[in-house]
Amino acid sequence: MKLRVEVDGQGHLLDDASLAGASVEEVRPGVFSLIIGTRSFTVNVAAQGEAFEVVGSDGIPRLISVADARDKRGSGEAAASKGPAIIRAQMPGKIIKVLVAVGATVEAGQGLIVVEAMKMQNEVKAPKAGVVAKIQATEGVTVSAGETLLVLE
Repeated sequence: MKLRVEVDGQGHLLDDASLAGASVEEVRPGVFSLIIGTRSFTVNVAAQGEAFEVVGSDGIPRLISVADARDKRGSGEAAASKGPAIIRAQMPGKIIKVLVAVGATVEAGQGLIVVEAMKMQNEVKAPKAGVVAKIQATEGVTVSAGETLLVLE
């Protein structure tokens, strides 16, 4: 897994090796305990549009955005694309909840499916507005990385 993380406008690339030995637990809504190696941090996280404001023990707020390095299209391109959008699993996981039905009209950014991966639930969101043409995900089923979950037209 590779993630592109931007902290206060400065880009960083995280991969499995840099995340080895790290763990994150939500101790209460919006407050997380982060352990990296032998160091422990408590951080407050609040959504700020497409990014997150993270305030650590130093009290300094930082704006963080995360993008999957495997996603070659920019978010603007995905939203502007005219053809069908094939929504694929970004990593292996279990389908927890399908939030839409075939024929449903969705807005860009709307939640489509909840996938549990690495003990965390991730909401897969619509890259553009459209109509749900096909759902291949089934609740309770395990999916592989790259597997088609849904088609949005």
